[in-house]
Formats: sequence, structure tokens, C-alpha cells
Amino acid sequence: MSAKRDPSFLALHAFEAAARRSSFTEAARELHVSQAAISRHVRSLEADFGRPLFRRLHRQVELTAPGRRLASELAAGFACIHRAVEAVRKLPAQRLRISVERGFAARWLVPRLGRFSAAYPQIEIELEAADEMRILDRDMDIGIRFLSVRPRRPPRGGRKLFPVEIFPVIAARAVGRAARRSDRDVLSHRLLHDDDGTTWRNWFATAGLDGYDGAKHLHFNDYSLVFTAALRGQGVALTSYFYVGSKLESGRLLRIGNTVAPIGEYWLLEGRSPAAAKPRAAFVGWLDRETKGLASRFNGGRRRA
Repeated sequence: MSAKRDPSFLALHAFEAAARRSSFTEAARELHVSQAAISRHVRSLEADFGRPLFRRLHRQVELTAPGRRLASELAAGFACIHRAVEAVRKLPAQRLRISVERGFAARWLVPRLGRFSAAYPQIEIELEAADEMRILDRDMDIGIRFLSVRPRRPPRGGRKLFPVEIFPVIAARAVGRAARRSDRDVLSHRLLHDDDGTTWRNWFATAGLDGYDGAKHLHFNDYSLVFTAALRGQGVALTSYFYVGSKLESGRLLRIGNTVAPIGEYWLLEGRSPAAAKPRAAFVGWLDRETKGLASRFNGGRRRA
């Protein structure tokens, strides 16, 4: 036999107010509902419990013994809820300005940002997605930027978060059960680009593979379009486990070959303003936990699909 569901919060709230004021009318005024609504909620509770909670007297109500027990427990419970709400209201709001590149924001940070907000509800995030660099402390408290392999000039005071290595992926539905263990298998599909071909040429060079010029190509001006096209089975895209790990693990995307090509690193830049010290430390700690083991999860970028 299945257990009964707990009474609704609205019904319990209505009962608690009526018990505290010994009046359905006063409870209705307090909760800004009709007296009929209070009466209906109380009747539903009495039906659930199978016993009366009030004795209806002339122009007033009186708690029964079960009603007094329920009212006492609910009063303590609602007092705890009130204290919790007030504690959160009294937390000072902390603002944190974060500047990241558009691709990093869209493909990695924003999908995970809810976890940070849930852990630190008192911190208000002001996120700017911009490719140009901002000035620390004046325009941002934290910056995250991608630094390509060439030229490599680490930003002063920056800290490397993780390297980025790329490899070819294709939609599972585009290949079915066909073998995809060889780097040369990319030549059986259209190559998807978001640049002038430099990235694919570098991967071909790393793989020691020829045939780029004879391959079929499809060019876009934005990587999100490349990613969408790849998911729809329109060709092969170069990407990183950092961005598509979940798609690989779910089987929606499949890896082709074994060659990975390093393209750069993500760096973290922190301001020094004392006003943002606490939210800055909270975000950096959360970011370290989120990015910890990214490289090891992919075994240095050489995990087999």
C-alpha cells in the first residue's frame, strides 16, 4: 500500500494562522485570502488526518487536542523557516565582475554557473563575455583568457588553468558502426571550419597526414555553428574534451583517430581590490574544483573513443 502524501504547505500555513489567531477570519486577513479558502484548507487537513482539528463555536474556533499538537509543532517549524529567511536577508550582497571570452562563457562557464550561485547565493555575478581584455580592478575582478601556442606570452600575474588540445569528432549517427580508429578516416567526411583552415592544417601536420587540399570543406564564421553542424552529422569538427566531454561520454559524438594537437592554454587573472577579496576567493576556489582533473579525465587528451 502506498504511503499518503504530506499535506500541502498552503493548507498547513492556513491552519497555523487560524490556530494562532483562533479565528478563520483573522487568518484570512493575515494571508490575504478569503475566509472560505481558510475553511477549505482546514477541512482538507481534517480529512487527511481523519479527525477534527477545531471545534466550531459561535463566532470563534477552538483547537481540539490533535489540533493543539499540530499547531505547536507547526509554530516551531514556521519559526525555523522565518529565521532562515531573515538570516539570508541579512547577508551582505557581494558583487563579482568576471570577464571571459565569448566561447568560454557560452560553451563552458554559463552551463556550470548555476552550481556556483547555488553554493554562494550571497554573491551577485556580473558576467561580461568579451574577446577584448579589460583592466583588472577597474573593469573586472577576475578575467579568464585563452592564450594560443604562438605567440606565448603569459600575462603578468596570471595563473594557468589548463591546457587545451584538439582532436576530430563526428556525430555518431553520421558513421554508425563504421570504424573510426585511423586519423585518415577524417578524409571520408567534410571538414568543418571556423577559420581560414589554419587549425585543420596544424592538426594534419601534427598527425603527419596529407590530403587536406583534396578534402571537402565547409566554412563558418563562428565555432557554435561548427559545433551545431557536427552534432547534426554534417562533417568532422576539431574540438577539445574540455568542451565536448559530456557529448563523448553520452555517445552523441565520437572521436576519430588518436592524434591531438595542442592549441593553447586558459589563464586566470585576479584583481587585488580588497572590496572583492571574499567573492573573488570563493569563485577561484570553485573554479579550481570545477577544472580539477580535466586533463586527467582525458588522459592528457589521448583517451580513446
